[in-house]
Amino acid sequence: MPSAAARLVTLADGENLIDALAEACGKADGWLSAVGHVDSVEIRVAGEGADVRKQLRGRLTLAQLNGPFGGPYFATLSRHTSLGAELVAGQLLAARSAGVTASLWTAQGSVRDLVDAAPPREVAPEAPKAAPTAPAASGWAAAAQAAAADLAEEEEEPQRPVRGDLVRHFAFGLCEVLQDTGDRLKLRDVQGQGRIREIAVDMLVISPAPDHNGKRVFKLTRKS
Repeated sequence: MPSAAARLVTLADGENLIDALAEACGKADGWLSAVGHVDSVEIRVAGEGADVRKQLRGRLTLAQLNGPFGGPYFATLSRHTSLGAELVAGQLLAARSAGVTASLWTAQGSVRDLVDAAPPREVAPEAPKAAPTAPAASGWAAAAQAAAADLAEEEEEPQRPVRGDLVRHFAFGLCEVLQDTGDRLKLRDVQGQGRIREIAVDMLVISPAPDHNGKRVFKLTRKS
């Protein structure tokens, strides 16, 4: 199987950096990385419209240089000036070595051979997507939801007559509710002599009935 072997190359002061790297790489395929010091630098930097070529005179530190054999090479350079640290990065077009060491990884075979020999990459199965959850309500929305839930619970509770409602008692006929004490209702006969009675609620089945003269009416039947 093709593999890669690394070797170190030291470039003497004054050598043309681009030419020296090309000679060290030869005609093989591979990748290089270099550090050291350089001078007489020309670098291409991306601009808003077109790329800008900059020439940097004097000695600079080559913080890093990377690229495939034969280029293009991209570098980061820095130096200290009277105004402070200067840092520039871009594609290195020209430079002269002022003491550079390069690491070269030479591929044993062509790039095409390396690609063909690479084992197939396993693709992890896609995790099932979780079902979307409704966002939690906050503020007035949460209060409205709570009120709606309370109202729904109240509506589910069986209705019962209150003071002023009418009931149709299975024995006494139509009566008006005068008082509801919880376990008993006080009723007044509205179709007879106006007699007042008290009845136990737990002995009755209470169910809504058609309204009478705009008033609610409940039917009271005996529990079986």
